[in-house]
Amino acid sequence: MRKVSKQRLNVRGFTLVEMLIVVGIIIILAGAIALGVNDVLNPAKNARISVSNRVLSESKSISLSEAKLANYGF
Repeated sequence: MRKVSKQRLNVRGFTLVEMLIVVGIIIILAGAIALGVNDVLNPAKNARISVSNRVLSESKSISLSEAKLANYGF
């Protein structure tokens, strides 16, 4: 039988359970961050949609005004 040195016995890696716990914590933190980012992005998305709707409404009114002017011969 081979002798194992004391130095070799003191070197120990991580167990599977420890690794699974760390991975689980990372997943939970990533989920919390994703929810936080989503709460920040929703108002920005709503603002962008509002601006787009306003621009479309103004361009529609300009088009209608130009069409009325064209009917009068301008």
